[in-house]
Formats: sequence, structure tokens, C-alpha cells
Amino acid sequence: MRILIISPWCDDIDLETCRGTPENAYLFEELLNKNHDIFFLCQGNVIPERIKNFIEFKTLPLFPFINPSKLNYLTFPAFHYFYGKRMEEIVKDIITHWKPSIIYNIAGYGHPEILKLSKECKIPYCVKTMGTIHFAEMLHSPFGKLIYFKEHLVFKYKANHYFIVDDGTNSLKVAQSYSVDETRITLLPNPKPNSRAEKIPHKEFMVGYFSRFDKLKGTDLFVEIALKILKKDSEIRFLIAGDGPYADLINKLQFKFPRNVTYLGFLPYLELQHRYGEIDLLISTNRYSNITLNTIEALHNGVPVIAFDTQDTKRLIIDNFSGFLIPPFNVDMAVTKITQLKSDNTLLEKLKEGAMKVVEKLATWSSRTKLEVEKLEKIANEVY
Repeated sequence: MRILIISPWCDDIDLETCRGTPENAYLFEELLNKNHDIFFLCQGNVIPERIKNFIEFKTLPLFPFINPSKLNYLTFPAFHYFYGKRMEEIVKDIITHWKPSIIYNIAGYGHPEILKLSKECKIPYCVKTMGTIHFAEMLHSPFGKLIYFKEHLVFKYKANHYFIVDDGTNSLKVAQSYSVDETRITLLPNPKPNSRAEKIPHKEFMVGYFSRFDKLKGTDLFVEIALKILKKDSEIRFLIAGDGPYADLINKLQFKFPRNVTYLGFLPYLELQHRYGEIDLLISTNRYSNITLNTIEALHNGVPVIAFDTQDTKRLIIDNFSGFLIPPFNVDMAVTKITQLKSDNTLLEKLKEGAMKVVEKLATWSSRTKLEVEKLEKIANEVY
């Protein structure tokens, strides 16, 4: 299979250096292990050095976002049109000279233009959606289609196949609302890690916060929770990893409480996995669904999670079983539950057992990526 992969991210395709979600790194690993040929077209210019030897690639300028809104990046339809036209020129040249047997557009930039090219060249074309946040509640609103204009285009103009990441943001509901045939959809679960972290003994009660630092992830809410806790209990420790626009808030927290707050900075995905063995509890403060990878990773390692009850979060965080669900965005209740767990070891042990039970049947990265690649192989061999 000769697969042309289009992605907004250049730096997440190598497990050893992966920044954030390892989804594309596992995908590339599986494709290369099966000796498939890859041409990678991405936004940015930081291709991991180790991977350069195994793929062909070309980079694009970043898509022109406007100032971030509360829950999304605001774009304008005209931006998508002109950016799509530029992508169309590049993809047409790749098709002419490299001749892919399938096109896989991750996140869907330039979708209408690439769809048109794929039809003209009779090449199977697939799209992967990475989460639609609150689009499901705004489907019939013109403002909703403006904020989620890329997603609107992805579902309005039908691809041969859709891979939909089930991250609790109701992307499947969005696809169904646009009348995408179920035979054209593969639902990809947010998976658990392939292995567990080694438990590291520690005396203090350690609370973890592993996240991108921004408004969407609720970093401001986490800092508010941490400040309230540390003013009440000087024995609780926080272990923090991540990076993002709100990093200054984390730095100020560490400066104010240097004995209680350890900020590790950004950690590559594989290194971060070891840190789950050091914490007793994870806080997830997303303003959208908390069925996120860090939640699943924590539960898989027997670490209970305290999270806001947003969207489909209750599918994994079962209150008083695998953690605590907090009404959005009740900071004071989160503080109460954290201090309660610190002083009640029996309850903490009960939640640790429940945490591992709720993720028992989840797919691993290995099984999910195998499903994804086998479906791509099948589609590549079909005639369109």
C-alpha cells in the first residue's frame, strides 16, 4: 500500500519524541512494520529525524488561525478555501509523481479540494476526525457551523470512509446528523496503553496533572483548585507535566509553593507514561469531555480520577467507584474530594481497584492501530 497521509501535525509521528497524543506515532509504526510506503504532508517543519529515513515528506505553512475563542480556534470560510487550493496544488503534484493507492486526511484540512482530486484520479480517500467538542449541540446553528467550519465541510462532502475517534465529544452523532452511511464509518476508541507503569513508593499524597495548558483543558481551573488545597493542607504534593499558553500559571504556582509543586515541563509520551507510577490521584479539568488519554492512562494504572462531569465523562469516571465526578465547574467540590481522599486510605484503595476495572475492556494502542491499518488496507484495494 502506498499511502499519502495529510496531517496538521509534523512532530507526533515518532514514539520516542512524540509531543502529546501518540495516535499518529502508533499509526506510522504499524504502517512501517508492515512495509507500507508513506508520503507525509504536514503543517509545520519539524519532522522527527529518525523517521525521515523511512518516509517521503513535504511540509506546508500552518493554517491561519484567528485568536482562540473559549472552546475552539475561530476561522473564516475564506481561509479554508484559499488554504485548500494551496493543498490541492501540492497533492495533485504528489499524486502525479508518487502515485498513492490511498489518501488519508487526518483532521480534514483541505477536504473538499482533496476529495475532488481523489474522485478525478480514482483514489480511495479517507478522513479521520479528532473530536468535535461542542459541535453536536450546535449542529443547526449558523454560528456553530462557523466555529466548526472545517468539520462542517468534512461531513457535508462525503469521503469514501470516515475514521471517527470516540473521545466523548459526540463526533459519531455529528456524522449521523450529516447522513454519513454507517458502512462508511469506523469508530476508533480512545485506547489504554499497551503496558502499566511501575509503581514508585512515596510517602506523600501525590496528585497528578498531566495536560496541555490552555483554556480548553481548564488549566486555570486546575490552578484555582491547587491554590485552595495548598492553603488548607501543606502535606499534599502536585506533580505536573505539560506545556501550552497557560504555562505561566503553572510556573507561578510552583514559585509560590516550591516544596509542594513539582513541574516537570513537557515530557514526551513514553516518558510521561512512567509518571503514573508516582501519583495517587489525577485531576482532569477539561471544559469538554474528560474521556481523554490522560484519564484512560491513569485509570489503567490504578490511579483514580477527579474530573468535571462534562459530555460523556461518566462513561469512564463512575462517581465513588473509579473516581469522583464534579459538577462543571465546581472548584470547591473538587477541593473537598481531593482532601477527603488524602485522609481516607480505605476509600482511595477502593477507587484504585475500580479504576482498573472500568478500563478492562478498552482496546490497547496495538489493537486499535491494527484495526485502523487493516481497514485502510482493505479500502486501498477497493475500486472507486
